[in-house]
Amino acid sequence: MRRLRVAAAPAIERTKPMFSWMARHIQPWTALLQDVAAIVASKVADLARPLVKKAADLARPLVKKVVDRFGLRMTVMGAATAIFVGSTGSAAWAITGIDEPSLDQSSSTVAAAEAALSDESAAAAANQIAADQQAAAEAAAQAAAQAAAEAAAKEAAEPKPVGGLSELQMDNAIAIIEAGKDEGLGRDAWAVALATAMQESKFRNYANVNVPESYDYDYQAEGSDHDSVGLFQQRLSWGEVEDLMNPKKSASKFYKALERVDDWEDMSVTKAAQTVQVSAYPDAYAQWEDLAWDIVKSYEKAKS
Repeated sequence: MRRLRVAAAPAIERTKPMFSWMARHIQPWTALLQDVAAIVASKVADLARPLVKKAADLARPLVKKVVDRFGLRMTVMGAATAIFVGSTGSAAWAITGIDEPSLDQSSSTVAAAEAALSDESAAAAANQIAADQQAAAEAAAQAAAQAAAEAAAKEAAEPKPVGGLSELQMDNAIAIIEAGKDEGLGRDAWAVALATAMQESKFRNYANVNVPESYDYDYQAEGSDHDSVGLFQQRLSWGEVEDLMNPKKSASKFYKALERVDDWEDMSVTKAAQTVQVSAYPDAYAQWEDLAWDIVKSYEKAKS
């Protein structure tokens, strides 16, 4: 094979000038042929355009007749089916040959269908409206019953005021107990805090005329003792006014101070309270010990 290529190489080299000359002389003819082909294609398209239009004009009445007879949707479905299964044109021509109903017959049929549809639609709409109204009424009744049950359960779960306390005073007392629960402390600590708050404020959240900011928060009474505010009459050295005027937060501050008292669990309610408050009346807390325990029992009964 290699010998053949070597032997043919001189002949190939001799023919290259001839092929180059032919390519240069044929190129104009090639371009001319391409131009002629483009012109012919354009002319053919111009000649074919009237034929295509004529075929479309001939087909248009056929399509309109089928659409008028069977409707646009059925016509499209039929055409698609015919294309899919390979039906011949004779089926379409046969369809167009079906006798059309008379105008009167068609109108009466349509009118009857519309009347039946109207009656059926009206009945269906009425039934749907009635069903919706019944469902809405049942949902409203169920919601009302659930709200009443929740309200009754909440009322039953609320501790009843004891010892002549008002609802407002009892609410503040409950806030003190729940603050103790949040701190992880039990009923002994609750009793100390309750007796303390009863002595200091009678379970009323005090603002102080000497602390104008205290009036920015909910309060039920006013005082003027130095800068003492809130349920525990805590002075500003205890913290921010916003916290001291919040029943639960002020109670949490009391509990934290109580936990710092060594062996407070072994002390009487009065002594434990006095150790935290350092009051000028150290024995005053004792008078409220029984009430404190009554509040604790009422709370535990409601939550049991």
